[in-house]
Amino acid sequence: MNQAIEINLLNKFYDNFHVLKDISLSIQENRIYGLIGRNGAGKTTLMKTIAGQIYYKSGYIKIFGQDTRKDETAVNKICLARETLGAYYEQNTSIKVSKIFEIAGTLFKNWDEQYARHLVKRLGLDTKKYYNKISKGMKTTVGIIIGLASRAEITMFDEPYIGLDPVARDIFFEELNKDYMDNPRTMIISSHLIKEFETLFENIIMIDKGRILIDDTLESIEQKYFYLSGKESSIEKVLDGLKILSKEKIGGLASYAVTGKLNELDYDKLSKYDIQVSKMDIQKILVNLTKEDEADE
Repeated sequence: MNQAIEINLLNKFYDNFHVLKDISLSIQENRIYGLIGRNGAGKTTLMKTIAGQIYYKSGYIKIFGQDTRKDETAVNKICLARETLGAYYEQNTSIKVSKIFEIAGTLFKNWDEQYARHLVKRLGLDTKKYYNKISKGMKTTVGIIIGLASRAEITMFDEPYIGLDPVARDIFFEELNKDYMDNPRTMIISSHLIKEFETLFENIIMIDKGRILIDDTLESIEQKYFYLSGKESSIEKVLDGLKILSKEKIGGLASYAVTGKLNELDYDKLSKYDIQVSKMDIQKILVNLTKEDEADE
């Protein structure tokens, strides 16, 4: 499988604040990535840096093998859809939504005008309105339509659910899933609503305080992070080789959030001591990993 994005030791500063710290990633072609992290973790900065919208201090980013610092055209293969198009469009009082889609049609070589019109109709967007006058939810909708209809080789969505009502969210998820199946490409989705997207993600990139915590397939992550539930005294006997992330106790029973790998002998032990193994979802993994430092202090 080919690399769509290669990032090596990327660093980004805002004045003296170190936002991205030695980020190295290999993002494969035609897969859906979930970019997960708490507020201020560096998700938006990472996406904007990949898209060539902000300067970075050191390291490099390659798009399909092209170094973005040496070849500015490399970022033409990227569409970053956000909840706003930026200050110029927010402050401009004379640009209608229809004009924005016309501009998008000239920027993205794979732009699908017919599909854009289909999305406008499905999502109930009035393209005759001025962009700076529409609601936050409608601005998010504009970004969603551009992202999907751009058919860009790399399409990134930054918090695509902001301001959307439940019906619009369902439509977006349905269209995203169908369009990806019909037109495979690399997608990176950053959202706080992790559970709604988790079934769609093939790979997870988890970032905290500017550093990568996890970069792995969803299948592999599910095998490494899990809960052990049963009698506390029994669980304590099977923890060799496992790292405890958190623990909850009710009387003599306990639930341990752990990370590590289990083999056949481990499962024999778990059965012997009547210990249950259950899946830890991505949101809980994020909570456990980012609270770990706080617990250690």
